[in-house]
Order: sequence, then structure tokens, then C-alpha cells
Amino acid sequence: MYRYLWFQLGVNLKRTTAITINGESSSTSSLAPPPAKYFSRIQNQNSRVVTSTFSSFSTTTSDKTKLTSPDSDSEFIVSYLINSCGLSQGKAITVSKKLKFKTTSNPDSVLTLLRAHGFTESHITKLVTKFPFILSFKPDKTLKPRFDFFKSKGFYGIDLANFISNDPTILRRSLNRSVIPSFGILKSIVKSDECVVKIIKRNCWILGPNEVKKVIVNLELLRNEGVPETNIRTGLSSQPRVYTQSANRFKEIVERVKEMRFHHLQTIFLKAIHGLTSMTEANWRKKMDVYKRWGWSEDHIRTAFRKHPHCMAASEKKIMAVMNFLVNEMGYNTLSISEASKVFCYSFKGRINPRCSVVKILVSKGLIQKDFCINSFITIVDKSFLEKFVTKYEQEVPGLMKVFQCQLNYQDLL
Repeated sequence: MYRYLWFQLGVNLKRTTAITINGESSSTSSLAPPPAKYFSRIQNQNSRVVTSTFSSFSTTTSDKTKLTSPDSDSEFIVSYLINSCGLSQGKAITVSKKLKFKTTSNPDSVLTLLRAHGFTESHITKLVTKFPFILSFKPDKTLKPRFDFFKSKGFYGIDLANFISNDPTILRRSLNRSVIPSFGILKSIVKSDECVVKIIKRNCWILGPNEVKKVIVNLELLRNEGVPETNIRTGLSSQPRVYTQSANRFKEIVERVKEMRFHHLQTIFLKAIHGLTSMTEANWRKKMDVYKRWGWSEDHIRTAFRKHPHCMAASEKKIMAVMNFLVNEMGYNTLSISEASKVFCYSFKGRINPRCSVVKILVSKGLIQKDFCINSFITIVDKSFLEKFVTKYEQEVPGLMKVFQCQLNYQDLL
């Protein structure tokens, strides 16, 4: 009981302490309990005596005794996180609540191992913030075998550091029961370590046994539908999250794609599956409503989706911005855009705006035909666009390059 009271107080008596109880003085050494007669008094007297005892503990210690604050361990950890791991004070306080250690021996060993494997200070700060429990791992028994395995598969230096620090949940997985067997199964599908590495960079959770089981079931469904094995490998490598859907949901989506008349032998069949798995039915409806505001019918939307399924992956905000720009500023017919729906797959600031601005200027000056198809200049690579639409006309239209580089508004050249 007496030790229990000490625990509740959060007091750690490390040196000899003089304690006064009901006017009597005694000496206790380290954590040794006081004489038995004091146990009797606490047990048999009323709560007033217990309260008096509490007061005596907190006020009558000798000058040589330093009582440990309940928060001293936390302060020690916060200091370590700031000084050794680079965390800010605010983050260190938050992270410290998830850690318990009284010496820096193990955390120091963890940091030494991380640095030896190419982790920079910024990697360490990011990793400890996301996954503070790594400081409690046994470096040689827990971390090094994992790092050695990933290095053997192609993760070196900065790649390994980026991979682990970006998504440290991989460290939660059992190496022998989960990571290694799952890696082997995925390799049997995509045929190379490089492809598996590409997959787990995009979704490290796929190395879990349950996730791999979902992949196996869903890929078997595609094979039964006649989807070519090469398309399956490509689809899994580029969009692994698509194939970790539950079997029932995945089957429903495949049926819906078939109803939309996508052909199973074409790669766009899998792109359509990806487009539908990337959103809920409610989100699908909201995006349809946005397109309808611009005069599209459901047939127009289906046409756009069949041409480029990713047009439905764009956010509602982006759809509005692109449509407003193309229709109200560039002068394109709203319905003709459904035939060029791939435009919604590109960056508005990085590609759509600068390229359309250049074309708008060239059309206004009669240098190219007015009804210039969007796909003919949006989908080509930068080098080709520069050669065909910028450097070719730069002498006739000074400042065209600045418009392409977003350093000048296209309206200034009209």
C-alpha cells in the first residue's frame, strides 16, 4: 500500500530522506519502506492521517534530496528530439508523448544506423515525426535486416532514405512473414525486382499478406475476362492501389466498364477501371453535374470518359477552371471539348494555360488556322510544341517565348 501511495504521487526517492510522520522523524534509504508501525498507522487511522502523511512527503525532505518531477522523463525526451533529431519544440512535445526511454543508448544507435544508410538530417526529422517508434527499435535485429533486404532489391542511399521517410509504415510489416513473401508473389506477376520496387514505391501497403491476396483475386478476374497478361503487368505496375480493392467492389467496377463498351483487349479498359476506383459514386455524380453546367449531356460525358477515363479523375475545381478558360477565354465550343477530354489530365498552369495562350496569339495574327484542334497541340511533348508553335514564329511575334514561359500575359500581344 505504501509503495502504491508513492506511485500515485509520482515521487522517486533516490537518496536518503528524512520524513516526519505525526511529529516523529525517521530515515529511509533509497526506496526501502519505513518501519512497520507507520504502515499500521496509515491503515488504521482515518483519512486525515493519510492526508498528513502526503503533506509530509512533499514538504519535509532534506536539502540533499532531489525529488524527480513526473514530467522529467518527458522533458528529457523532448530535449533529445530537438537536439538529436531536429524536431521543433512543438513537434517534439507532441512526439514525446509516444515515447519512453531514460537513456539515449538505443535511440543513438538507431540514428547511427540511419545515417550509415544514407539518411540525411532532414530525412531523420521527417521519419521520427511520422514514426517516432523507430527510436525504440533494435537497430541490428529489427532495422538492419529490413534495410539490407531493400538494398538487395535496388533501394540504395537516397532512394532508400526517401522511400522509408516518405512512408515509414513499411517498418510495421514483419520482414519474414509479410514483406519477403509478398515481394516474391508480386515478382512472379510482374517478372522483375525493378517492377516490384516501382509498385511498392507507389503503395508500400501492398506488401501486406491481405493486400497481396486481394491483388491475386482481382487479377484472376481480369484474366478470366480475357485481359492480356502484358496489360495486367503494366496496369499493376502503374496503378497498384486499383488492384487492392475488395473482390466485390472490383467485380462491380469491371462489370460497369464492360457496360460502357470498353474493350478488354485495349489498355484503356484498365484505365477505365482505375478511373472508377479513384472515386465514390457520389463524387462521380458531382463531377457529372459540373460538366452538365457547361452544356454536356450524359452522352457527352460518356464519350469523354470513353476517350480518356482520367477526365473524371480531375477535381471539380479543376474542371471548372479548365472549362472556363477554354470556353470564355480561348473561344472553344463547349461540346467540342468532350472530344478532346484528355486536356483535363494535364496541369492547368504547367501546360494548358501557356500552350493555349500561344495558340490564341498565333490564331489572332492569322499565322495558323482558327479551328485548331486542342489535342493537336496539348498532347505533344514540349520539344515538339516549341519547334512547331514558338521558335517557328518567334521573329514574327516577339515575346511569344515569354508567353510560353508564363512571364507575359497573352493579352499583351493580341
